[in-house]
Amino acid sequence: MQRLLVFVFFSLMAATAVRAQLSISGGSTAVQESIGRAVTLTCTYSLSAGYTLREIKWYRVNGERDPVLFYYPGQSAYTYGLYRNRASLVNTDDSAQVASLRLSNLQFSDNGTYECLVGALNGQPAEESVQIDLVALVAPNDPVITDEYNNGNLTMTCTAYTGNPAANLTWTRDGSRVYHDVAENITSWRGYLDAQSIISVTASTAQSSTFQCVAQHPAFTAAQRASVTVGSPTVSTVNINPSPVPGEALQELDDIILTCMTQEGIVPQPTYQWTLDGGNVPASAQAYRNELKIFSAQVEDSGIYSCTARNDFGSDSGDATILIAERDTNIVEPQTGSPVGSVVGGVVAALAFLVLVAIVAFAWWRSKERGDYHTAEQSPEEPTAVVSTEPEDEKDEEKLNLMEEKKEEEPEVKVETQGEGHAEVAKKPDPDQTA
Repeated sequence: MQRLLVFVFFSLMAATAVRAQLSISGGSTAVQESIGRAVTLTCTYSLSAGYTLREIKWYRVNGERDPVLFYYPGQSAYTYGLYRNRASLVNTDDSAQVASLRLSNLQFSDNGTYECLVGALNGQPAEESVQIDLVALVAPNDPVITDEYNNGNLTMTCTAYTGNPAANLTWTRDGSRVYHDVAENITSWRGYLDAQSIISVTASTAQSSTFQCVAQHPAFTAAQRASVTVGSPTVSTVNINPSPVPGEALQELDDIILTCMTQEGIVPQPTYQWTLDGGNVPASAQAYRNELKIFSAQVEDSGIYSCTARNDFGSDSGDATILIAERDTNIVEPQTGSPVGSVVGGVVAALAFLVLVAIVAFAWWRSKERGDYHTAEQSPEEPTAVVSTEPEDEKDEEKLNLMEEKKEEEPEVKVETQGEGHAEVAKKPDPDQTA
């Protein structure tokens, strides 16, 4: 029995020594950072004397281990896939015993669990690993409140769309906490999360209350709020776009938009009704929520437009007067010396010059084609050869007659010989001497 106890003791000591040869730890089991920024996943290790670093490997764990970065001492770190040119080790000095990973330009797709693995060697290989959760923060949109009212029962829904993680939503009524009836996170487009919270309250026409939905999120520098007030709507003014100059009329054929301005965040949501001089609005007008659009306004569309906002708690009205005049078709000429006139004049002059150059070039080209245009270097044209149409026999006979006539006119030339080897040629008598 004593021998068995001694064996167990030394076995435990040996196992403890093996584990102590390499130890690894992560700086935090969960790290959060906003997308677009750089994040560091801290991982450190410790080696016993005689052990050397063999490798540092980073994986993303998503059911399977997808490689992110591999490093072997004395070599460059190699990155994989979407992590190329974005992943790097914070320190590659073996003596520092740091295996931390740095990711630049954090993406929503980087969201997940990462594993840091360190391998050592001293005759026998040893390795240890640790896992770190990375949350890529995506700030959701500001919260919005929608309502549904039915016989005194008011149901309001607050939603903060497309965040990661989902926003935390809380309610207050006149400054006091109200607990939700339903709260859930809904996976939306591309894996983002919509936070949604619903409350149901009894609304009384005798009491006005203000409800506030507060959204908190790690990516928010401050909490975002949306507020609604239960009560009767109040019309502050009716805006006209385009806004007319005081004392002047709008032009016909303009598109005019009237907006009924009420207190923001009134619930139940009011409905809106429009009239023109107490009757129907023009047939070309279209109403949508608190807006009335008049397309291609006519002179007869002039008048007083009234807007009435109404819900179960009450109503209120406002109006605006519109005067529409016939469109001025006169074209206003730019003043002499004005910048616009100068620019237009310069453009017209340039166009006229180009047209003149084109006309001269065309005339020169036409003259050259017809042969009317000669330069000083050109030689005069040779006379055109006359081609006879007479038959060849008639031509030959005419030539013979001419030769006979010429022969008769010329005097005969006699050659007299004077001895052997000498000859004297009689010259043609000079007509003057003969005479």
